[in-house]
Amino acid sequence: MCRPSVSERYISRLVSGHDFSCGKTSYGQDDVSGHDFSRAERISKLDGLQLLTRTSLSCLLVFTLVLAAGCKKKESPPPKPREKSAIIATQVAPGSAFIMSLAMDPARPKFGRKTNFRVTIKQNLGSPVDNAQVELSLVMPLMDMGKNQFALKPAGNGKYEGAGEFSMAGEWEVAIAARAEGKTGKTTFSVNVGE
Repeated sequence: MCRPSVSERYISRLVSGHDFSCGKTSYGQDDVSGHDFSRAERISKLDGLQLLTRTSLSCLLVFTLVLAAGCKKKESPPPKPREKSAIIATQVAPGSAFIMSLAMDPARPKFGRKTNFRVTIKQNLGSPVDNAQVELSLVMPLMDMGKNQFALKPAGNGKYEGAGEFSMAGEWEVAIAARAEGKTGKTTFSVNVGE
């Protein structure tokens, strides 16, 4: 003999009028509440449950969509193209035996990051100077930042290359000294270093 619990009988009768636990259909009085369920009341309650279920599912769907929209990954702007090496200046310092050009990569250096330097040295008549000894110094005119000097290596056709770092943001001077064929030249370029 099948004996479902009182709550099982109440729920199964409430939903369908059918006692699922024992296979009986009840249209009479409820044992738990004493309420007399008619078929119309059961259908009415079932319609209410379906409406409640549909409403709950709709609310759940809307909540999920709002949550998904709020959690959507924000698109970052496309990266800025890297500034290529650019000639900062070409100049002849008074009393210098050479014309010097300075190019840096990146063109706008930042402190604490590697900066590549390329110096082009030419005779006053325009022919490239090869086999020179070239030194580059990074000097902050407003503050003593210590010695920051290094030699540049020949890259051919009057070009010399090396790398260094600016130790602070602000106005700097890039001083270049070159010696070749018994002649000397010195030129200073002003550079603004970013953060």
